[in-house]
Amino acid sequence: MGHLFGIIFAVIGLGIALVGAVLFGFVKLLKGPKQESADEETRIIQEMYNTMNRLEERVESLETILIERESKE
Repeated sequence: MGHLFGIIFAVIGLGIALVGAVLFGFVKLLKGPKQESADEETRIIQEMYNTMNRLEERVESLETILIERESKE
């Protein structure tokens, strides 16, 4: 019988925690993104763009090397 009360208490506690998490998410969603997080996202996107450009240059260089090797053979 003691285990049953423990399980019931755990389920109720998890339910309350879930409702609290959902409410917290809605409040955060309604407030919208903060300027700091928008700035951080912008910085990350710029880094990704620059990294992709460098990667594209490396791939082009490798393609050039492979083409030159094939033409020599």
